[in-house]
Amino acid sequence: MVLLTLRFLQKVFSKHDPKDRYDLAAYRRGLKLKKIQRLVLTVASVVIILAVLLLGIYLYRNYDVSNLAQSLTGTQAETGMVQSSGFPISLNGEVPQELTSSSGSLILRTSDEIIFFDASGSTQHSFTHRYTNPVMKTGSGRLLTYDRGGYGYRIDSSSGLHYTGRTESTLITGAISGRGSYALAVAETRYACSVIVNSRSNEEILRWYSVSDQIVDMSFSENGSTLAIACVGFENNSMVAKVYILDVSTSTTQEKAVITFEGAMPVAVDYKSDGSIHLLCDSFVGVIDSSLNKTEVGFSNTVYRYIFTPTRTILLNADASAVSFTLTSINRSGNKEDVQVKGGGNAICLDDSGNIYLLEKSSILTFDSDLELKKELASDTSVFSIATLNNKLYLLSDSQLARWEDTLPKS
Repeated sequence: MVLLTLRFLQKVFSKHDPKDRYDLAAYRRGLKLKKIQRLVLTVASVVIILAVLLLGIYLYRNYDVSNLAQSLTGTQAETGMVQSSGFPISLNGEVPQELTSSSGSLILRTSDEIIFFDASGSTQHSFTHRYTNPVMKTGSGRLLTYDRGGYGYRIDSSSGLHYTGRTESTLITGAISGRGSYALAVAETRYACSVIVNSRSNEEILRWYSVSDQIVDMSFSENGSTLAIACVGFENNSMVAKVYILDVSTSTTQEKAVITFEGAMPVAVDYKSDGSIHLLCDSFVGVIDSSLNKTEVGFSNTVYRYIFTPTRTILLNADASAVSFTLTSINRSGNKEDVQVKGGGNAICLDDSGNIYLLEKSSILTFDSDLELKKELASDTSVFSIATLNNKLYLLSDSQLARWEDTLPKS
């Protein structure tokens, strides 16, 4: 494009070349025109180059350039290498890292891609993420994937890509609501960090700034109207965990409340279905009821694994030597139940009936909602992650993704 513009300008100016080279006046006019031509061509070149550079910078900072190019050219988005039509699914050549489920889909994350599978094992949607530290958050049948410490993020579902974008500053954490709105916490230069809340249609609703507290995690209320932001800060030379509560149904940035827990390191935060909030800290779970009253529910040892549900927080705690393990269930009101387990747990998941599955070295322990041990399922020692979909159990190893019943010996 730049070359075409320059050639056009050259043609325009070439029309004014003097035909009689012995006419001194015409010759001087020609020299003057050539000087003007060189000046105009130089200025035009600089302007065009700057415009291209500015456009490139804008696109790089605000869009996933590869996806934008694919959209402009009409080509399909790049898909991953794993394509399947049924279980078990072979993962040869892939490095599986995480397995979860959401709204009728199993979601597998590998080092390079993210794949949606239906209950029969057929691939619904897949893409190559290109993120260094990808993190997945689910909600409303949509998946928010962001690059922690990077700039890129995207919204997908089993039907395909919905949106891709980039933040101006590095990403810290993110959350997505049951209504499809989402929040991104980013680093700031003049503040500690900030939170950008976007609507389901990717329009910015508000931007909230934290002056000195560092953001650890975020969670939306069930209807998506309120956002809980877990932060860590210092007051009087002592560490404090804080939960800032924002009304994100409007554009106001004034907090509805700030709940403080002294001497605690926050790990994660979760909104429950009744409007209460659980703040997981290093030695207790802070329970904030819908009236903003707070209590602390202590637990023994150190959190080894945890999982949030709309009604409970499930913890697997381990002692310093990782020999003694305790499975803990804390309901929305803060009532706690404990049970000792015989070995460590590599993963925890729940089914639609509230049953808890705890993956051990070579077996899976199944507990009911009251932490009563119901049965023990055999599993291969290579399995490192589990998930449920439609009350069926799925196992992930380095080589395959399979349903539990598919791993049983054939009679």
